Amino acid sequence: MENESIVLLSVPCTQQICESNTHVVINEKFNRRRHHAYDQQINANWDKRVRENPKIFNGTKFRLSSVSFSGNALRLDLGLTCYKDFLGTNWSENSKSLANDGVRDFQDSQAYMSDPLGVGAIVLTTDNKVMFLKRSKHCAEAPELWDVPGGHPEPQEIIGKIPLEEIKMPELNDQRVVRELYDSILREVVDEVNVPISFLSQPNFIGVAQNISAGKRPSSEFIISCSLSSTEVRDLYNKGSQEEAEESTHIQFVDRETVLDLTPDTDMWSTLAPSAKGCIMLYKLHN
Repeated sequence: MENESIVLLSVPCTQQICESNTHVVINEKFNRRRHHAYDQQINANWDKRVRENPKIFNGTKFRLSSVSFSGNALRLDLGLTCYKDFLGTNWSENSKSLANDGVRDFQDSQAYMSDPLGVGAIVLTTDNKVMFLKRSKHCAEAPELWDVPGGHPEPQEIIGKIPLEEIKMPELNDQRVVRELYDSILREVVDEVNVPISFLSQPNFIGVAQNISAGKRPSSEFIISCSLSSTEVRDLYNKGSQEEAEESTHIQFVDRETVLDLTPDTDMWSTLAPSAKGCIMLYKLHN
């Protein structure tokens, strides 16, 4: 079976990366390259989607250009991108052609890709279990597969709901972007699982994985400790009062050691979303 996720960067277990030693450089030069042949098609396809669903929103995301780890510090070079460009590049039927053109023109398969940066986390309970959520059948990606809590850091959390073309880069202060990266994964656990933030540790960054099935879309992965047992977390989840309750239908808890033993040959592996596989791969490398 072809890999659905690959590791772009892994932090060794001897290092601890958190908000205080994470650095971001955000600049327009890290935006995706424009493709003269495909960009008109991207806009036309988006206009068609808007006509079919006027409620669809072209949300802005951070774009990962590169990531590096040196000494005891992490650096992320970020641009900006949007949902329209993600659908027209990473999620497009033309994604392989765009990747080939990127290699030809810039020696970079991702040069023309939107590459919105995601976040995901291994969340450990006090009884040493890892939580997984079963994605709703209505999810556009990986429906009815098991996933770790996750989502995206949001520029709008810093500057408000502003269209991409109206954003002024200096308003996206580097340190505020770092804070949003770490805040966003905590927010996703709260909104998806219904665990109050007071029961969650500060996230530890363990690396970046790329989702092959989404044109190598990148996701930052973390470890978060939860000061509740799996039974207590299940009770909170089953209340159904979380903000993003509609995104999942069930929760399950898997022993930490079982997660560390997961391979493509194990039965559970085929039930996992590509994003969960990338997170688990990094978690295993970190242990």
